[in-house]
Amino acid sequence: MKIALTGASGFIANSIQSKINLNDVEFVSLNRNETNNIWRQKISECQVVINLAGSPVIQRWTAKNKQTILDSRISTTRRLVTLLNELKSGPELLISASAIGIYPDKGEKVMTEIDYETGDGFLSEVVQQWEQEAMQLTNRNTRLAIMRIGVVLGKEGGLLKQTLPLFKLGLGGKIASGNQALSFIHIDDLVAAVQFFIEKKEAQGIYNMVAPHLTTNAEFTRVLAKTLKRPAPFFVPAFALKMLYGKAAQIMINGEKVYPEHLLNEGFVFRFPEIDAALNNLLKQ
Repeated sequence: MKIALTGASGFIANSIQSKINLNDVEFVSLNRNETNNIWRQKISECQVVINLAGSPVIQRWTAKNKQTILDSRISTTRRLVTLLNELKSGPELLISASAIGIYPDKGEKVMTEIDYETGDGFLSEVVQQWEQEAMQLTNRNTRLAIMRIGVVLGKEGGLLKQTLPLFKLGLGGKIASGNQALSFIHIDDLVAAVQFFIEKKEAQGIYNMVAPHLTTNAEFTRVLAKTLKRPAPFFVPAFALKMLYGKAAQIMINGEKVYPEHLLNEGFVFRFPEIDAALNNLLKQ
C-alpha cells in the first residue's frame, strides 16, 4: 500500500508514519513546491491520501497571519481535490484534516457530528471553508473521511510537549479559569482511527477525533501534576494570554465540548478514553 501525505513533516503525520500498524506501507510526501504533474503522478500510484497541511493557529492573528492560516489549508485542499477529481480511477480514500474549532467554544451543549451549530469566530470560519474544499471531491472511486481533530496529546508535539517541561519543574498550572473544556485525543488513538478508516471500506463522512470522556483544563492540570508528582500552583491569567496572542488567545481561554459519536457508532474502540489513562500512558514512555 502507498499512502500520500501533505504536511508530512508535522507531528501528526510523523506519528502516523511511525505508529500505523499496516504491512508493507510506503509513505509518499506531497511537497507544496512540487508541480501539479508531480502530485498527479504520486497520487495516481497511491491507495490513500492523507491531507494534514496547515499553518499553526496559535499565533497572533494579524491580517497577514490570518491569511496564511487560511491559505495553507484552503489552497492545499483545493489543489488536492482538483487533482483527485481529474483522475479516472484514483485512490480509494482521502482523509482530510479539519478541527473541532468549527463548533462553538462556549456553552454547555456537547457537540456531535450531526450538530450544525458552528462558532462565530475566525477559527470556525476557517474550518468551515476548509471542509467545504474537501467536500468538492466528486471522484466516485474515492471515499472521503473528514477528521475534526481535537487537542492531540503526545510527547512529540502539541499541548503536552509545550507544557511538560514546566510541569516537571513544578511550575505548571491551569490556564485562565481552568473550567474550559478540553476535548482531547491520545496520539495513538488518532493513528488507530486513521487505520480504522483505511481498513473499514464503508467508513466515510465527518468524524470528531476526540476521546469520549472530555475533560477540563483544570482537570488536565491536576492529573498531569499528580502523575508527575509535582505541584502545579501557578496559573496563566486570561489577560496575559490576550496581551501575548490577541484574539487567538480564545483558543486557550475557551474550549469546545465534543463527542465522537460517529466513530463509536461504527465500532471504533478507544484505548485511552479518559485523561488519566492517556497521561499515564504517555508519561511512562
